[in-house]
Amino acid sequence: MAYKKKTIIAGRVKNVYYCHTARNNSSKRPKQKNQNPTPEQQKKNDERRAYEKIDLLINANFKADDLYITLTYNNNQKEPTPAEAKVIIRKYLDRLRYLYEKKGLKIKYIGTTEHVKGRMHHHLLINKINGIGSKQVKKLWDFGFVTVKLYIGEPEDAERLAAYFVKESNNTFNTDKRVHGRRYISSRSLIIPEPKIETVSASTWREEVKPSKGYYIVLDRKGETAGGYPYRFVRMIKIPGCDENEYDSRKACEM
Repeated sequence: MAYKKKTIIAGRVKNVYYCHTARNNSSKRPKQKNQNPTPEQQKKNDERRAYEKIDLLINANFKADDLYITLTYNNNQKEPTPAEAKVIIRKYLDRLRYLYEKKGLKIKYIGTTEHVKGRMHHHLLINKINGIGSKQVKKLWDFGFVTVKLYIGEPEDAERLAAYFVKESNNTFNTDKRVHGRRYISSRSLIIPEPKIETVSASTWREEVKPSKGYYIVLDRKGETAGGYPYRFVRMIKIPGCDENEYDSRKACEM
């Protein structure tokens, strides 16, 4: 008997998925009765997958002191239609891209748009480089107020931002009011975390899962797949400094 183990590393985050499938199942872990998910359950599953993908992209590509930008539209002007807003944000990103290219670098960004609850606004997280800061970012936006905050860069900050992006996109996703085809927009320059998939020759995983060397576990969740097979999801965070030669506390790195 065997089960599947999938590991994805993104920045300091390591997500490990354990799962039985129709081909890799154990008599000790029988398949449960198959249940068709309700529309509400399907919606929650879609939101969870979107959240996990955005979270991994943020962890893999962005760090402390990158720029979190919110772009708004003046109250005294007509709010753009979704089609118009799509063109506006694309042109804004083109201007940013040009600034980065002049310095011989590529821009990285991920963002979303919300415009049902309140006036339309755009959220963007971009990589910060020397010579480009709040002043340059604000100067390129002609339509309203711009706020720029420094991204803190901890794994929990990526979690919060991913959840916020999904929440913001919920009001227009899969409707004719959406600005973007997906829940989020992103640059092609982003690193896409690649999963490592293994088939483990064992009837099932151990009840106690230990963290990898240099990591600590922040989440250990169990459940069943849509097909009725058991799964386990373990999220680990790398202890800061564990790859640095000057780090003294070896015991911490061996947790």
